[in-house]
Amino acid sequence: MTTKAIIWDLDGTLIDFKIDFIRARREAINILKEYGIPRGKLSIKNSILLNTQNSKQIFSERGYPPEKVQEIMNLVNQKVIEIEYEAALKAVKIEGIDEVLEYVKNKNLKQAIYTFNTNQNARISLETAGLLAYFNLIVGRDDVANPKPHPDHLNCICEHLGVKVSEIIVIGDNNRDIEGALNVGARSIAVYTKISRIANLEMLKKADRFIKEDESSTKLIHAIEELL
Repeated sequence: MTTKAIIWDLDGTLIDFKIDFIRARREAINILKEYGIPRGKLSIKNSILLNTQNSKQIFSERGYPPEKVQEIMNLVNQKVIEIEYEAALKAVKIEGIDEVLEYVKNKNLKQAIYTFNTNQNARISLETAGLLAYFNLIVGRDDVANPKPHPDHLNCICEHLGVKVSEIIVIGDNNRDIEGALNVGARSIAVYTKISRIANLEMLKKADRFIKEDESSTKLIHAIEELL
């Protein structure tokens, strides 16, 4: 099977993204509460995506017009983007990851970013960490109607790179990364990190290869080699 591109998750896989997740969730909850969502329907333990999805359903049940619901979602998104931007300015590359990126580059494989961050904040993070030059493409949540794990996200990347899903390897540390790969029939490598510990471990283990973050960059290179 020919491999033409490596598709990378960003946060936790390539960079240490120092976002204050609790603050971001709290700010999102505060906005949703301000517009009438009961506190009991929101949880700091839930992702922002889950809290907003639940809120959309409540707004719909209450007869809010779609444009009003979108206005509220835009307020939440803008606040999250502000917090992500602050973190992007402090991004630090994962130790040894530049060795892996250099290996992939020397194999003449295309490389793309597959992230739930916005395109701009992903670009800033990569610039801050000194990794931007390795990538042919960045596709963030704001570049697609349906971000990962929806097939649209990886299909969009493949279309822009001019490759088939059978010709890519997805590397990430979140269950959304691996689920996204499975949803399009792509091969994948799961990296078990600190962030992964709040993810679905069973989903991560469905990847074609599974490695731990405390294992050397050489182990990741070997995992890629085995799938080329």
